[in-house]
Amino acid sequence: MPIYPERESKTLEFKSDLPALKALVKTCVAFANTAGGSIIVGVQDGTRELVGVSASDRDRLYDEFPNSLYDSTSPALFAHVYEKNIDGIAVMVIDVPPSARKPVCVKKEGVPKGVYLRVGSSNRRAEEEHLHELVREGQRHYYDEELTNASLSDLSTHLLSQCYGKAYSEKKLLSEGVIGQGAFDSAWYATVAGVLMFSDAPEMYVPEAGIICTHFSGTEGREIIQTRELRGAISDISQECLRLLSHWLDRHFQLKGVALKGKAMIPEAALREAIINALMHRKYFIPSAVKIALYDDRLEIFSPGAFPGLVDINNLGDGTTYLRNPHLTKIARRMHLIEKLGTGIRLIFDVCKKAGLREPRYVEDGDYVKVIFSFVPRLDQRDDEKALLDLLDMKGELSIQDVVEHLGVSRNTATRKLSVLLEQGLIERRGKGPSVRYQRLAA
Repeated sequence: MPIYPERESKTLEFKSDLPALKALVKTCVAFANTAGGSIIVGVQDGTRELVGVSASDRDRLYDEFPNSLYDSTSPALFAHVYEKNIDGIAVMVIDVPPSARKPVCVKKEGVPKGVYLRVGSSNRRAEEEHLHELVREGQRHYYDEELTNASLSDLSTHLLSQCYGKAYSEKKLLSEGVIGQGAFDSAWYATVAGVLMFSDAPEMYVPEAGIICTHFSGTEGREIIQTRELRGAISDISQECLRLLSHWLDRHFQLKGVALKGKAMIPEAALREAIINALMHRKYFIPSAVKIALYDDRLEIFSPGAFPGLVDINNLGDGTTYLRNPHLTKIARRMHLIEKLGTGIRLIFDVCKKAGLREPRYVEDGDYVKVIFSFVPRLDQRDDEKALLDLLDMKGELSIQDVVEHLGVSRNTATRKLSVLLEQGLIERRGKGPSVRYQRLAA
């Protein structure tokens, strides 16, 4: 049975057959409130098998659905419905563009109950903070330009001078989105972007500003070795975070006896870019900080807020750019925290590949994004023995089961490959029975 080439995502949903039209309407509302998307009828959910569409379902989609969608939504939605042939199997496609008039709701349910969002590959009813975000989007207004209760004098003159020179003016700061004028007085107030970039204590005005870094023992996250909460302007905490994680990585893996041979567990350029991305593109109105967790086998960076706009987790690194915080990003570029828009994730992938590491994995499940750096070598273009030696350099020791999981081979094959390295005098075996472990021999 032919397989559809893409997976379900925030812009793609599969239906094996035609459900009740009201179910399709809900998905269309969720697409319209997010980044748009397509419903494909005739593809099996889960397996992605192309099962085709019946003549009766095809007729209903052409004849009934467009009118049903228009009559059931507010503001009224239009969709492009058409037939597509894939590997000789006909499916029906419903394309829904993002709405310029948000929030869109199911008319019978009204606002807020009938407002849905696309989160990952599922539809979720919008919560209060998401409704505010949709209203801002509909008004072409961004959260990072909203005024705080911080005055211009609450911003650091040192940080402002670093960015704009000593002769910066109120007019310049206004044009950059750093400050704005109060609605009921003539005083200047710092914006969300302004305090995040130029306040020494942005958490006083944006409570969730900052990063929480936690170092766990093992791989499960049950025992905490150390936790640090980083506060301050974005330029400062991004540098402090990079120094802290580099220190933890270096110290932790040296103590475990790993032969690093001058190589970082995560290339600094990739780690820096991932930290900056988390701070630049997160939703600051979500009550959660950026969180970073270090385990024995990986590092995870958790950022509140799903990928914005048309950025699709299935096509990361293709150069697509959508700015959730355009003023914040503009200031960051001026301060050289960001170089080129749309190149950050591609840089992370390329740098890790060059260092011989696996490509970091991105997860979007709920209203957050998590990037996972694995401390495991790539298998591409490497023989198995070389891959095992690299893995030993990182983990210090291996069990038979580690080799089975890493190479995807049988237990007998794993034992045979380790025997080759034993015969070559590159590794040694310690312990007996189930406790047997293999370690590198010093060169």
